[in-house]
Amino acid sequence: MGDMNFVPRKNIVWIASFPKSGNTWMRSILQCATQGSVSINDMGNLIPSFNGCVERVAYDRGLRTIDDPADLWGDTQRWISGLGGNRVIKTHNMCGTFGGAKHPLPELTHSAIHIVRDPRDVAVSYATHYGHSISDAAMMLQREDNIAHEENHVFRKAVLGSWQMNVTSWLEAPFPVLTIRYEDMLQTPHDAIDQVMTFLKMKPAVEIDEIVRMTSFKKLSRMERADGFVEKSRNQSRFFNKGVSGQWHTHKRDLEGLGKAFAPLIAQLGYEV
Repeated sequence: MGDMNFVPRKNIVWIASFPKSGNTWMRSILQCATQGSVSINDMGNLIPSFNGCVERVAYDRGLRTIDDPADLWGDTQRWISGLGGNRVIKTHNMCGTFGGAKHPLPELTHSAIHIVRDPRDVAVSYATHYGHSISDAAMMLQREDNIAHEENHVFRKAVLGSWQMNVTSWLEAPFPVLTIRYEDMLQTPHDAIDQVMTFLKMKPAVEIDEIVRMTSFKKLSRMERADGFVEKSRNQSRFFNKGVSGQWHTHKRDLEGLGKAFAPLIAQLGYEV
């Protein structure tokens, strides 16, 4: 068989973040920009998680267990790309190579939208989501060996690393990356969404003002109260909890060590040190 000598299509756009940094909110924005409406329980159909895609590939192969789900990461990305069109995928993984597994594969990656949030507020939200104390959540964000496994989902593994490792890995990615701060999504949502649309060269289905209105935290929270949310942790009463910034100020003692550990990067991102 002859060498076809073609370059793989770079058609995967990653929505990347450390957990509890605004990934779901960004996906709702992209859903609204694409479809002109928001349905929080249908977001996964338009923008699935990478872990869910790994699980799909495993089940299609008849697998029921595996030593390391990362062994399927390369094939999963090739499967996603092979679906054709533009594919937008959620991930909490770091950007890099882990053992023999690379995520993302640059040759299949178009770009990434990278959401960051003040790590001290991430810790507060993380504690609520997973049922931890604030101090335990702060320690979790500093663990360089931090790996998340979804309960009862053997193929769903996320290599998070520490907050700093995760954020830095995407800031230094070898493909185009737009980094958006959660706080800017809160304070200047029109400008933040406009940046995303410009970066993706995307013409939204509705005006940006309408996207802002339909994806406000209050609106998303109301949807969850009415219909529930499939991504809610069993440890929390609701997923869309407060949607604010600066909560860490009320937990300064528990978060002092976290702030000191990541002070240079916190300052680089424009946060109060």
